[in-house]
Order: sequence, then structure tokens, then C-alpha cells
Amino acid sequence: MGGSIRVAIDTPAFEDQLAINTYWNEVGGVKFLPGTHRSSDRFARMSWNLNAAPKESDSRMAAATALSLIRTISVPLGLADPEKPNIAATIWRTVADIHARRYYFESSFNPAIFWADIDKLNLEPGSRPSKLDLSSRPTYAGEVSDKFVPAEPFKFLAH
Repeated sequence: MGGSIRVAIDTPAFEDQLAINTYWNEVGGVKFLPGTHRSSDRFARMSWNLNAAPKESDSRMAAATALSLIRTISVPLGLADPEKPNIAATIWRTVADIHARRYYFESSFNPAIFWADIDKLNLEPGSRPSKLDLSSRPTYAGEVSDKFVPAEPFKFLAH
């Protein structure tokens, strides 16, 4: 991985993730990558593809590349395995562009990508919380910062 960790998962253990990377770097992903929905297989695909993908300087192309990489490891809607309850469908894909101060979102339930420009949100000290209402699975497309509505603060379950 060139000395830096760019992909991490919850299982298997970190040392095993490093071993997986070493193995797939030697095999080379152009000819074959593991294709199951297991966490370790998804990790191998993302790690190899991320290192193989072009490094884009244009922020839109970088976000598009990141979303395309995430799609390669997404679990399809409706997929379930009673023997592996920790494998669940991917519902959301998100990409943060820290330079453009923009968050991109893609829902598995809708065909369009939408984003929020952080500089267009009211994040001043003392401002009221707001949210983007997704409860009815609306179809958003494009920039949605003006669609945020006032909301109650998030309540943590531990409080």
C-alpha cells in the first residue's frame, strides 16, 4: 500500500488486513479480485482499486472516482444471508470533498446524486440545528443546501 493505510474495515483484525493487502498486491487485481460480500473481500477490492484508480486533481472527477470505487464494494439492495447477519445492503454512499467543502450523497433508493455545500449552510455559533429530511425517500438532485429545515438536536441514546 505504499506505506500508508488508505482503507480500513471493522473485521478482520488490522494485522489480517495488512496480510490481505500484501497478498492481493502480489496477485494483482487486474486479472482477479475476490467477489463476495464478505468484509475482507470488499476490503481487498477497495484497497486494490483505490491504489489503481487515477489520482484526479479536478474535484468533480475526484468525487466521481470515489463514488465509483464505493459502488464496487456496495452490497445490493435486498441481499440477505441468514448465516451472516452482519452483511447488509448498502443504503447510502457519501463522499466528502474537504477542499470544496462539499458532501456528496447517493441513495440506493433514488437515481440521482445530490450534495450540500457546507459554506451555504448556517453553521454560525448559536444557529439552530437543521436537517435534510430524508424520511419519505425524496428524489434530490444537485445542490440541496437550501432544502435543509429547522430540526431538534440529535438525542444520544446514552443520555
